[in-house]
Amino acid sequence: MLSREVMGLFCLGVVWLTALLVAGAAWQDLRDLRAVARRARRHMIKARVVRGEGEDGCFAEWGVEQTGRALDAADARVAFHDRTFRSRIFGGSLRSGDETYTVAPLDGDVWPSDQARARAASCGDLASFDEAYALSRKAKGFRRDVRVPIGPGDEVWVLGEIDGHVIAAPAGERLIVSSVDPLRFCSRKCLLVATFIPAELAVCAAATRVAWSAPHFGAVSVVGAVLCLAFFLGVTPLAVALRESVRAPNIAYLRGRWARARV
Repeated sequence: MLSREVMGLFCLGVVWLTALLVAGAAWQDLRDLRAVARRARRHMIKARVVRGEGEDGCFAEWGVEQTGRALDAADARVAFHDRTFRSRIFGGSLRSGDETYTVAPLDGDVWPSDQARARAASCGDLASFDEAYALSRKAKGFRRDVRVPIGPGDEVWVLGEIDGHVIAAPAGERLIVSSVDPLRFCSRKCLLVATFIPAELAVCAAATRVAWSAPHFGAVSVVGAVLCLAFFLGVTPLAVALRESVRAPNIAYLRGRWARARV
């Protein structure tokens, strides 16, 4: 049978392994955000859409396929879950200052604004809600496509290489068409992640220091063990929430709920 000391060291090892894995995942997110920020500093242009090659003059479109499920509640509610994200760049022309640029149809990422996503995901009227609620109670649920188009007159930021009056995707990278400033977005998210990493490790170190207090397994040491357990249980959901909050807008979760009383 293992002694209390060995079990204590094993538990501390598990806590620190979790802390380092969380910090490593956050560091990867930070690297990805900084890479986009560097691209924005080198190859970003702010422009207004003049013409789009898609349907109804659409220049680009973001979309997500969702499934709605009825909630077991006293009032009628539908909860949506994201299934597949989609970005489409149809191409067209943009105007920045006195210059006009052409973008060909290609694969890329479309970053919609939070306001545009919320408007596109809202429920229009009671008839639409009742139809959706009836389907959401079935086994397949209620399927819908939420779409955010970018068309003539919309202001966009484009991350791509400019060759004369043509904007194309850089070699080995995807063109980004955004309704929000990518540099500002990435800078704010980088600050959030960069603050989280040392704070998380500092909290783990502080709890470990208390748990390591002499005499071992005394009152103070036991308090430290409780702190380590609380850290272990809380850091993972906190890290998941952080990771979701810094996802690029083209893959940011939309989810959402409809309630009949609010329609």
